[in-house]
Amino acid sequence: MINVSQSILLVGLIGLFVSGCTYTSERLHPEFPNYRQTMGVMLVLVPEIGIFEQMPDGSRLFQDIQSREAQRKAQQSIVRQLQERHYAVQTADAQTMLSSELLSVTSLFRSVNRSIQLHTFGPQLYPAKLSAFEYNLGPVAEILKANRADGLVLALGHQTASAQPTKNWLSIAVVEPEGRIIWYGLQGNHKKFDLQTAEGVTALVATTLSNFWDQGS
Repeated sequence: MINVSQSILLVGLIGLFVSGCTYTSERLHPEFPNYRQTMGVMLVLVPEIGIFEQMPDGSRLFQDIQSREAQRKAQQSIVRQLQERHYAVQTADAQTMLSSELLSVTSLFRSVNRSIQLHTFGPQLYPAKLSAFEYNLGPVAEILKANRADGLVLALGHQTASAQPTKNWLSIAVVEPEGRIIWYGLQGNHKKFDLQTAEGVTALVATTLSNFWDQGS
């Protein structure tokens, strides 16, 4: 079983190839409008966000307290953004995240997230993935049913910093009951956002979700 610290270390490694630059974009499943219209209640998982301190020898030191605080604030910010778009929201707490079903989903999402970034943002672009954005985490209907929801929201993030951030990114995915990722947003700007502050987390979440549609639209 992967513990929280190991998961965050994996998140940091997964996002290294998109770090150190500014980027913002979204990816939509070809049937996004149809899937999204069926969603009224979102289950928001605890985001996996890792904050690392850049050491003088080039190594990175995982910051556990800052990472947990960024996770907490990011989940709250995602909830608020969805509520402003007229969704009802359920949240998973830290204990719920330890269920075997959610551990499986979040583990798979780390791998899928890397593939999405690598093949639809670069550097190893796959034209087929750009023309038809189709990624699947496997059925999550039972998880949603148990939480009285019809859409799942996952997030991954990373920041490396010393006194100021030198690289960061946040990705957010919305998943329908059969496991298809119907919407994916990626945002990164280490000069504009700082995941070590509440204001920075709130602003980065808001910007990442800025193009996600209102409920019922």
